Amino acid sequence: MSKQNLEKILPLKFPGKVAKGWKNSVKGWYVENATSGLYTLDIEHIADSVVKQHNDPNSEENVASKYRKDLCPHKCPFCFNEENEVYSQEKTYSKGKKKLNQMMTLKDTMKVIDQAIDIARSEGHEFNSVKFLGPGELTINPQLFDVIEEYQKRNIHLGIFTKGAVLGRDEFAQKYHGMTAKELTDKLASYENISLIFSFQSFDDTKQDSMVTTKEGDVLQGIQNYSEIREKAIENLLNSEFYKDGITDRICMINAPIMPENIDESFEIYKFFTERGTQVIMTPSMVSGKGCVQVQKQDEEFNNKLVDLYARIYAYNVEKGIQTEEQIEREGIASYVGAAPCNQASIGLYVRANGLVQMCPGRFDEETIFANVQDKPLKEIWDQSPNKRRGFDDPHNLINNRCPAKDGRAFTEGFYEKVMQRYKELTKK
Repeated sequence: MSKQNLEKILPLKFPGKVAKGWKNSVKGWYVENATSGLYTLDIEHIADSVVKQHNDPNSEENVASKYRKDLCPHKCPFCFNEENEVYSQEKTYSKGKKKLNQMMTLKDTMKVIDQAIDIARSEGHEFNSVKFLGPGELTINPQLFDVIEEYQKRNIHLGIFTKGAVLGRDEFAQKYHGMTAKELTDKLASYENISLIFSFQSFDDTKQDSMVTTKEGDVLQGIQNYSEIREKAIENLLNSEFYKDGITDRICMINAPIMPENIDESFEIYKFFTERGTQVIMTPSMVSGKGCVQVQKQDEEFNNKLVDLYARIYAYNVEKGIQTEEQIEREGIASYVGAAPCNQASIGLYVRANGLVQMCPGRFDEETIFANVQDKPLKEIWDQSPNKRRGFDDPHNLINNRCPAKDGRAFTEGFYEKVMQRYKELTKK
């Protein structure tokens, strides 16, 4: 039912080749022509009211306790972002002294952004973009437009990961922003420095709804009938300034994680939105938060299907005129299939709400956590980071660093080579 409804909402734009110049890369996703340096950050924002409560040592509430109550309306069983170590109020120990796990205010976080701008300029280029990854939904943050305007003042593009429920139900938009869902969508679209990375895992309503809810005992936690709300959100997006003549470079659909439950329809998801003028990115599970459980489900059958899925998408891209054979050979297979390759782990960092600086959102362990920006200047962290060395040591990482987080984990040994081989078999004349 969902796919049929979406066909009515989203008209077919590319029945044959895609329009000249159209590419599968939403604004702010990928930095082209990068040299060694800091161009982008993945970032987290928490409302100042929540930060104040968390940072009060006498408070019984903290970000970890509020995560599934107030910071996100969804209860996704595979949430990669949910790390108690990052969001708890528990004491940590430094040289024998107790220290609160301090969260950063909006003002604190923008000071970090200003440090990033200074670093980029000292390297001889501009700081381009940030992507918001949590915790929870930025669209329900009461400071949403304050955040956007802070980036707008700095001429920085902001990509927002969202499941879009607030853009599809008036009740939610009124609760958080005092306007209808359509009004909220239109207001977001009016900011030219905004892109939305919109979650889409399945055409099947029942399956999709199960991917944003969690059953705790006999009670289903999370938004009910999400698929219906999602369709309305997509309709609102299509009828906004995000789209021009039915085509957009500021909205993309993200099918993530690819799982055993949805891998068989992932190629159709890719085709469906591409042929309707909307970029699509997809990848298997992050190795962080609750995503680690998903990686454990990836058996040999799944891994073989994943190779075939990636190869089919690259063959399709050549057929549709999205990529050329020469481009695929030059860039190599990307971790986000069919889209502009990821170079985040070579030109950027991930700054958490408590100041923790990581390699990227894809992995959370001792090897990928570098330092805390509340204890050490961002420049010092960047200069000493494996990310900077990765881009400096091998310039091809500035184009495509594959996925240092998932490689050998969500992507098995030899994955990219197997995809390239299978792709060549499919395109062999």
